[in-house]
Amino acid sequence: MTERHRSIAIVMVLLQRPSDGRVLTVRHGPASSYSAGRLTVIGGHLEEGEFCDEGAARELLEESGVYVDEGALEFCQLAHFRTKDDLVIGVAFTAQRWEGEPYNREQGKHTALVWVDPGNPPNDCHPFTEAVLQNFAAGVLYAQVPAATAGGAS
Repeated sequence: MTERHRSIAIVMVLLQRPSDGRVLTVRHGPASSYSAGRLTVIGGHLEEGEFCDEGAARELLEESGVYVDEGALEFCQLAHFRTKDDLVIGVAFTAQRWEGEPYNREQGKHTALVWVDPGNPPNDCHPFTEAVLQNFAAGVLYAQVPAATAGGAS
């Protein structure tokens, strides 16, 4: 039996509308073990053999149906998350150009897509997502993010 690849790195994409600066988030469904009902940025764990930009583009396509060329992704943040059980490195990219209209491509996981103001995240954001959005709005490139009160890394 092959052991499953486990990555301590997550990748995130802050898809940002040029017209108003809002960032696309997803609302997790009630079955989510770490963020039920909460908004999170688009992202997830790297798969075996992926570079960060490749994984970010893949996650964006999987979750929102939007294609972005890896060359159009701009690094915008490195977040070192402390969960209750682990330390996780989060690499965030932003994209302001993409192909396709965002839609909820993972309806079994997410209940909605929501555009949010990164400088003023809604109260129902996962705590890690709130930190990533606020750091992005402030231009912070590296941040240590303490354990969230409501679960693990988004």
